Amino acid sequence: MKRVQNHEKYLSLFECYSHSIAVIYSSLEGQYDGELYVNEENNPLFAILFTPFNFHFIVGDPEVVGVADLVDEMIFTRYLKDTNGKEAVIFSPETGWNDVLDNVFARHNGIKDLRKIYRLNIERFKEIQKEKAPIEGVERRLAYEQSYGARKKYPVCRVYKGNRCVSYCAGFMLGKDHAEIDVATEEGYHGQGYAMEASIGLISYLLESGIEPDWAAWPYRTGSQNLALSLGFQLEKEVSVNIWVEAECSEI
Repeated sequence: MKRVQNHEKYLSLFECYSHSIAVIYSSLEGQYDGELYVNEENNPLFAILFTPFNFHFIVGDPEVVGVADLVDEMIFTRYLKDTNGKEAVIFSPETGWNDVLDNVFARHNGIKDLRKIYRLNIERFKEIQKEKAPIEGVERRLAYEQSYGARKKYPVCRVYKGNRCVSYCAGFMLGKDHAEIDVATEEGYHGQGYAMEASIGLISYLLESGIEPDWAAWPYRTGSQNLALSLGFQLEKEVSVNIWVEAECSEI
């Protein structure tokens, strides 16, 4: 497998993904330092994209001869060992890859899980936005920020109570006119509507800017799921994912 620098040449390989679009293209389009590997530079049969956030994506033909061994070497030898990585979360676009990844991760006591993918019902969001009463004593501020190693700034809506930021909603991954959303609230301020306030502020801005907000959650993150539903997101599907975490699985 060869690491390539000209990511634009291989953008079409990832069009098979209907989820995690902002995660994928924020690396391919240069917002973050993703690493793209192909089995050959011209007409590659398969490729692996490693993002800086431990979410990685495989594409191509799962029936290439010896593909399981090649994927094993790329993930568990070249990538995790070279980067001193302690975690890898691998997505695939089709069932054929699921069998390959199950084979590879079984060799390393890997974990199989599901990722819940949500899509925004825009009309429902607008109704919620219109009906929601403002929270007294707080101020909503939207600005462009740059963190997480980003090369380009991204929009963040912060909710302030006095001079203290109590919650924020960030579209910290931007790519292919999509934004991956991250929401957080300070300890001691949960359950008071601040996360919803911040999320409405950011989502409104994204829609006005022609950017589709993306929301995804792990099954155990019930708070995230409930917040998504309260904003007008609808569960679209669940996608399988293979996970390796050194603390829970084994050393490489």
